[in-house]
Amino acid sequence: MIYLMLHDDWEIYGDGTGDPEIIMFEPARRMLDICDNYGAKYTFYAEIGQQISMLNSTSAKWRQYANKWEEVLKDAVKRGHDVQLHFHPQWIDAYLIDDKWKLDFLKSHCGNVDEAVIDHWIGKGKQYLEQLLRTINHEYKVNSFRAGGCKIQPSIYVYRALRKHDISCDVSVLKGRYKIFEDGTFVDFRKTVSLFEPWEVDPDDFAKEKKGSGFWEIPIYRELTAQRRSVYLLRRSFRPFYYYKINNKLKKKNGGGQHPPKIIERDKLRGHHGDIGHIHYAHLRKMVNLVKNNVLTSRGNKHLIFLTHSKSILDFDNFEKLLQNLLTDSEVSFITTGDYIEKVILNADKNVTTYTDCKDDRAYRKIKKM
Repeated sequence: MIYLMLHDDWEIYGDGTGDPEIIMFEPARRMLDICDNYGAKYTFYAEIGQQISMLNSTSAKWRQYANKWEEVLKDAVKRGHDVQLHFHPQWIDAYLIDDKWKLDFLKSHCGNVDEAVIDHWIGKGKQYLEQLLRTINHEYKVNSFRAGGCKIQPSIYVYRALRKHDISCDVSVLKGRYKIFEDGTFVDFRKTVSLFEPWEVDPDDFAKEKKGSGFWEIPIYRELTAQRRSVYLLRRSFRPFYYYKINNKLKKKNGGGQHPPKIIERDKLRGHHGDIGHIHYAHLRKMVNLVKNNVLTSRGNKHLIFLTHSKSILDFDNFEKLLQNLLTDSEVSFITTGDYIEKVILNADKNVTTYTDCKDDRAYRKIKKM
């Protein structure tokens, strides 16, 4: 069985620009409608720093956006979908000047934020979401977290905060990712435990395993390629540069700026997750088949996370075709992340296998031939 999770890092642009109605609320409604038509489940990783900043704003416009933000998520939970915790720490102490957000990008890395500060925000975010969404579903629980930009190393402060606030899993690791930022922070996921299965983390580094730690990493599916992102994502049945230009035009139209700090690439091998907003559905289907056909092992259940951002979805019809294609596949089960954690990872009868790096590397080579 493949447990397929559809994730959305739900936020405006990383520098605080963009119209939430255009790049968050309307795309979210459309994605939920499509999911409901095909029995799929959607999980919003709701950016809590942005929301709390909007709620506390003196601007009536931004407080109204905050109210609509709540309405969309309450509607999602009412429909049977999920909401989990996402946080970009550059929103700490954010403020408005001429109705534009000013963020502190020296605080953009969750792993380097002061322990008391990250503890405060994770606790505040969990409490806020649970109070909001338990009015719709009294069993709702925040049980997973994703760091903004997947910046989770070093991990120890985040680990302590998540354990303290009864959050069971992190979902920030993409195997193979290696980036150094201009502020000296980095992510290095070149050596991780698995592409497809969760592991108990080393508290100091979530990319490593330490059995008995009591906290789990759920890796995001990632395929590696030597090609650049824009070409690779859209080359299958899409006109890559045409859609790349459309994406840039939409970003400018919707008030989006640049996302500092800039990235310094230190590895020739690039990669990307299964992005349901950019990748052609036929290629996403091949990713599912790769896992389903037991490339790595014939035992145990596997999971697959397809991740997007509402702000950058290019083609809703493409997403609908993916769900339509998967509808009759009895080996694929759509599941919310909250349910996956409670029913599979934390279930005493779980059948979870951890794979070695060498097996995962064989999978990389097969993916690249598609």
